[in-house]
Amino acid sequence: MQVNDNVTLIAFLGTLTPEESVNSTENYWKLIGQGGQVIELAEERVLVKFQCNIDSFELENHNPVNDSLWILRTDLQIV
Repeated sequence: MQVNDNVTLIAFLGTLTPEESVNSTENYWKLIGQGGQVIELAEERVLVKFQCNIDSFELENHNPVNDSLWILRTDLQIV
């Protein structure tokens, strides 16, 4: 996976649904199926800038780049 790759979120933390109840503002599983672009790399995760407005899902969005989240590489599919 490289910077500028277009990706789709296919899971979150390795699952399709949360294993236990989570706070609604941390239910990032709502984003499964959404697309974005890799904008930064780390060892196991990449920073994805989603095409959608994360705020519209009422999710925590506290990264320096709006609509971006650190996602496990294994939770993404390159498109």
